[in-house]
Amino acid sequence: MDMLPNIGSNRAVSKELTKRLDSQLIFAVKGDKAAESLNASLNHAPFLSNLRGQLNEENLLTFAKTINNHPIAFLSIKDIKLLENPQDYSRRILSALYSPFGAPSKGELDQDPLLLTRAALLSFPKQRISMEDGWLTVKEGAIKWRLLFASLKDNNSFEELKNSADSISKMISKAKASETGAEIYVQGAPLYSLAAGSQARKDLSKLGMLSLIALTLLLLIAYRSIRPLFLCLLSIAVGLVFGLTAVTLFFGHLHAITLVMCISIIGLCTDYTAYFIAARMAAPEEENSQKTLDLLRPTLLHALLTTVLTYSMLLFSPFPSLKELAIFTIFGLAGACLTVLFWFPQLTEHIRYHNSPLAPLTKKYIRFWYPNSPIGKIILCSILVFCAVGLSRLQVSDDLRQLYQAPKALVENEAQIQKILDRDFSQDSILLESDSEEKLLEGLARLRSRLAQDSKLETIGAFIPPLLPEKLQDQAANAAREAVPIVKEALENLNIRLNGHPGYSSLSFKDFLNSPIGENYRSLFLEKDGRYYYSIPIGTSEIPKSILQDLPVKVTFENKRTQIQTMMAQYRVQIGWLLVCAFAVIVLSIKWKFGTRVAVLSAFSLILSSIAGAAALGFFGMPFNVFSTFALILILGIGIDYQIFFLRLSKTRKNSLFALFVAAVSTILSLGILGLSETAAVRNFGITLTFGVLTAFLTSPISLLLNHEKIRRL
Repeated sequence: MDMLPNIGSNRAVSKELTKRLDSQLIFAVKGDKAAESLNASLNHAPFLSNLRGQLNEENLLTFAKTINNHPIAFLSIKDIKLLENPQDYSRRILSALYSPFGAPSKGELDQDPLLLTRAALLSFPKQRISMEDGWLTVKEGAIKWRLLFASLKDNNSFEELKNSADSISKMISKAKASETGAEIYVQGAPLYSLAAGSQARKDLSKLGMLSLIALTLLLLIAYRSIRPLFLCLLSIAVGLVFGLTAVTLFFGHLHAITLVMCISIIGLCTDYTAYFIAARMAAPEEENSQKTLDLLRPTLLHALLTTVLTYSMLLFSPFPSLKELAIFTIFGLAGACLTVLFWFPQLTEHIRYHNSPLAPLTKKYIRFWYPNSPIGKIILCSILVFCAVGLSRLQVSDDLRQLYQAPKALVENEAQIQKILDRDFSQDSILLESDSEEKLLEGLARLRSRLAQDSKLETIGAFIPPLLPEKLQDQAANAAREAVPIVKEALENLNIRLNGHPGYSSLSFKDFLNSPIGENYRSLFLEKDGRYYYSIPIGTSEIPKSILQDLPVKVTFENKRTQIQTMMAQYRVQIGWLLVCAFAVIVLSIKWKFGTRVAVLSAFSLILSSIAGAAALGFFGMPFNVFSTFALILILGIGIDYQIFFLRLSKTRKNSLFALFVAAVSTILSLGILGLSETAAVRNFGITLTFGVLTAFLTSPISLLLNHEKIRRL
């Protein structure tokens, strides 16, 4: 979720409430001994807080005492109306006396002649969870599931989270070993955070190493010398330092998923190095390094500017990860280019030309585009067929679930706990907002009463505190005081004389939340800037608008998944139009510099590259989404670089083409490796970029077809 925008009607409130829920862990245990073992272990865990496991005698007494001392705080509105008619309420007490099940004793009537504690307990919302032997318990036939709830304390680092999860895993293993046939399931957002972080780190290690190995082999084959390899690694290292420093200064941190996508900079950083080294190796002996740099500086700076402008468009993205990627790449490429401009004249003074087995390939490939050669036409037709087939299979989808696949074990654990609790853990909720606690409680009481009338929605009422607003508590207390004499008189007619004189005191919302009863509701309440908020999880249930009408509070639906998906679809369309505008500017600039015919062919190459990137997703069965759209922007920026290199070919053409070939292959390799990522969003991004940039490179010589003489000299 850190990769996604922070949205909602009240971002700060939504973020804080979500953070509370995201720290919670739920354990479901089959087996009393296993539950006791796990409860004891969790109780001593320093990284957990708010553990709710087996209640000891003191906690149970406090729980009961809260209800006994403040029964009027938990009555239903129906009970209050009945209290206001003492004669009718007397008949309820008399019927309870003659009940064959749990008739009240003389002692209970002395303490509570109106049996308000019983009424309060009956008013609590019905739910699958019940209290048994001090445990929160769910029964499935003969099976009893003991429930434990805890919150993970804020972790300042990934290592702390990993250590906490490892400790919990050991506790679970120990608890399972304590009883034969024990089963334990655990669910919570921290576990998904750990899985995503571990996956990103694994990607970073694996993909980064593959990228460096591939780049090393390419440069050794291309240059047949160690020095160019070290020079490339130098520019990459400087680029990484620039990128990491910039992101740290702007954002204070770098997301692991962003760092995986930043692997692509490895290939891009070599472009400037490859082009300079190739030019230097082919330079006459009397030409010094500074002279070579002077000749190349306009092309290098032009390429840097177009790429930086392209990546800067990612700064308009609502996604923090893409903004981090933009800053990382912009400053990283600037660092790599500055390394070439300021250090390479001294470091490449004595570089001499080495025959490369790749050099003839560049010359042969360019000859494919000779007007009479059929191979260039075959390449174009093959790309067109690829695009047509891929687009026919392509689907557009903004479903968040397609951006990340959670580990199978976590999904199975969550499914089991969902089945046990009969509860959906989606983040859909209703947010109630008020300027006073009293109004908030009044709105909650009305909403709880309305939900109770619908059997499909009454389980949602379990998330609403069964506490009356103090105004209704006072009303109930007054009605109870007036009803006590009438009830006592009715009982005296049955020769039951009561000695008790109960007092009825109200319970404030804050005292309720600090009590054992309110512990379950504490994380859903928030007081911020003089406003009071309460979030009610609704899962996948559809709440009729009529239920939410005429409440004394502001009501907002918080459907984060739908909101983000809608926003992603909107940005996909908006960025698509921005892409069209950027494309038009690029084509017009080419027309102004090189003429209309060159601009038309360059535009064809760029359009075909973008289509190929999208079509590749169709072949791999992946959806086209907003991440794909941002990848198209980068295809446009990198593709125009290749066009510029070809359109600015100098007299040392064969070496310029060779440098472009090496730079392009290194870029395509680093982007293609992103397609091996286990994170769907990164894989989508990498596949789109790889095939788009590959097509841009393959078709970049197309503009040279307008000058047959230039083709013959290549």
